[in-house]
Amino acid sequence: MLAAIETTGDTCGVALFDGNTLRTELYVDLERAHDRLLASLFQQALEIAGARPSDIEHYAVSVGPGSYTGIRIGIAFAIGAALAAHAGMVAVPTLGAIAFDAHFSGQLGGRSRILSLIPAGREGLYAGLYDVAPEFRLLTAVRTVPEHQVPTLLNESIVAAGPGIAQLGNACIGNVVAGTGHLTARSVGRYGLHLHYNGETTTPADIRPLYISDFKPKVAG
Repeated sequence: MLAAIETTGDTCGVALFDGNTLRTELYVDLERAHDRLLASLFQQALEIAGARPSDIEHYAVSVGPGSYTGIRIGIAFAIGAALAAHAGMVAVPTLGAIAFDAHFSGQLGGRSRILSLIPAGREGLYAGLYDVAPEFRLLTAVRTVPEHQVPTLLNESIVAAGPGIAQLGNACIGNVVAGTGHLTARSVGRYGLHLHYNGETTTPADIRPLYISDFKPKVAG
């Protein structure tokens, strides 16, 4: 089984997969409560699935970008659980999980590329451009972009997805993927399985968070 962990945003979520089948998913949308909720959600998910910690062969954890504290909480929990169960790990880029799940949903309207977006506070939006055909791959380095630039990045080939689309207002109507406004452990698990099947796994000692900060607004004057 594979356990997926998402804590990089407001959502604290756990999903369990048996092969490619989603067995159960639990989540709570409550800011700054991940450290109190994650262990309990994981235990509840195991009970619902009728599984034990020793049944988990791999932990797929969302490594960012996103909340600095949230990323650390998720990675620390996954490392501890993996060490205890002698399980493997999959480091899942959060923006990649969004794009992969958007592609999985089949709601791209014929577009071949996805711009994944996550709120980055005063720095605008975390962004990553992904190609979905003929193969799924990251096309650009993950970075931060100001919100006003996003509409200029979308066209007949590129559609936006992820929690960051909520900050775009009506500027990008028709160019966003519905149903991607929340980060989910389900999407982390789906992309984690894809990475695992392609041999992109890691160990608790080698997993690293993905922190991004490169956009600096100009100061008038």
